[in-house]
Amino acid sequence: MPVTNEDIATRLEAAAASYSSTFDKGHLALPPAKKYLVLTCMDARIDPARAFGIELGDAHVIRNAGASSRDALRSIVISQQLLATEAIVIVKHTGCGMLTFRNEDAYGVVERNLGDEARKELEERKLDFLPSLS
Repeated sequence: MPVTNEDIATRLEAAAASYSSTFDKGHLALPPAKKYLVLTCMDARIDPARAFGIELGDAHVIRNAGASSRDALRSIVISQQLLATEAIVIVKHTGCGMLTFRNEDAYGVVERNLGDEARKELEERKLDFLPSLS
């Protein structure tokens, strides 16, 4: 049986309610206690907290496709300049999906799934998916 958007929303709302009902870490300072940030891939198989031993409040964790510092720049500047982190750890991984396509492939998928208008908008914006293939 396929999962619906409603199923996903219901599950997430229940999990959020459960989490917030027992949350007792509101006293933690806004800046990360260990003064570093981790930039890693958004790959759903990676759990940065477990993989790198990051406790709640220790670090900023920024995730995006391929652990791109270019895509993460806004968050990195906020973390470093406004919230006083002092170190950046960039973690890439084997088997990353960003190694499997070129920009033209992504544009083609968008055009097939969403139509010419969507592709034209990407082209007008000169959106670079920053793939690892050239």
